[in-house]
Amino acid sequence: MSDKTIEHIKKIIEFLNANADYAVLRNFEGLPDKNNSRDIDIIITRKSYKKMKRALVALIDRSGWKIITYLNSDRLITYVCATTTEEKTEIVQWDFFFDTSVWGVQLMSAEEFLAHKQFNGFLYYVGVECQFLDKILYNSAVGSKYPEKYRATRDAAKNTDIVKKKIKRIFGCDSVAECEKRRGKKLFFKALWNNLKRRPMGVIGGIIMFLHTFISNYLRSRTGFSIGFTGPDGSGKTTVIDTILERIAPVFKSAHKYYHFRPALFGNLGEVAHSAGIKKEVDRNYSDPHRGGKTGKFSSLLRLCYYTVDYIIGYFVKVKPVTRITRVVVFDRYYTDIICDSRRSRIYLSPKFLYWWGNMFIPTLHYNILLTASSETILARKRELDEEGIKTINAKIDFLAGKKGYTKVLNESTPQVAINEILTFVFNEQHKKNLKRLR
Repeated sequence: MSDKTIEHIKKIIEFLNANADYAVLRNFEGLPDKNNSRDIDIIITRKSYKKMKRALVALIDRSGWKIITYLNSDRLITYVCATTTEEKTEIVQWDFFFDTSVWGVQLMSAEEFLAHKQFNGFLYYVGVECQFLDKILYNSAVGSKYPEKYRATRDAAKNTDIVKKKIKRIFGCDSVAECEKRRGKKLFFKALWNNLKRRPMGVIGGIIMFLHTFISNYLRSRTGFSIGFTGPDGSGKTTVIDTILERIAPVFKSAHKYYHFRPALFGNLGEVAHSAGIKKEVDRNYSDPHRGGKTGKFSSLLRLCYYTVDYIIGYFVKVKPVTRITRVVVFDRYYTDIICDSRRSRIYLSPKFLYWWGNMFIPTLHYNILLTASSETILARKRELDEEGIKTINAKIDFLAGKKGYTKVLNESTPQVAINEILTFVFNEQHKKNLKRLR
């Protein structure tokens, strides 16, 4: 980790030491110099979090780091903090857990964890028994296997009195081995019943909070974010996208979805027509995206309607479920490409009409990047388009650049310059949105 990331972690931990009743749940041994996990999991009481939240947000804001995603759910709060330069992007994810719970049903409270916290000279942490309980309770209730990478923790904790008593109290099992043999559904309902006997109002409140935050996060889709890239061949889209995904990989490597042009819930239009017997032959020379001839207005409109259905349904099936949590959706081209590159989509309609149509019917991404360069620069890189074709696309990009929700980025020099401009813009915008939610 860089000095900047080490300093960020130090500041947050020092702040928590002075202001919160907390403990790190796992993978704390190397902190602050080395982080062995994609995130830092912290158990904290809800009261303690509420008390220090504003000061924590102010600390992150003053330090120059940006809160690029913020999740508010029933059982945890997540801050994904980032900073970027032309050379490097650094990301740290902080997960603040209020308890171990499943669908609003509490399995172990923060107070139970913190009763066993210890201090190693830098931070507070929970012992091996609590580290094991957090995972075994949750995984058992949802019917998942205990993670193999934590086997050493399991072997060290499974026969301790703390673990045995908790497993017995929540699931009615005499041992971890017995617990692991039972079905997750049965264990969940056993935990639900035990909670109803001990704290009935707490269970009802927990389930209501789970449903409220789950539905709210899905409908608003404001926790993660989506970003689309459009531009002529030779503008450097592939390099820019690949490098951005590489830069955010420490947190988002397995927490992003990549699509080309559209969600592709439905097949290629030519293939669909061929399968239906409407079209005898299909041109599958996909290496030449501009191979098709010009289509008339009626044919263009039919093609537009087909893609529109895919964008609408595909958005709700493939995009919203991802952006409701701390994940990222990336499109290499989106509906914007239909406006800018008629030859590729074979939709020859007025850019103004297509822009209006998009505003009326197409679900919008959070960020639409119009990546381009001068004709001379593009022709020097790639000769898939002639100068006239590049100028036509750039003219449409200029038309969109003045519209709300579109950002034009010139990729004239090194890709790192454009990448830093894009990430800085996205991070700053995400930070502004999240500050509003947090205040």
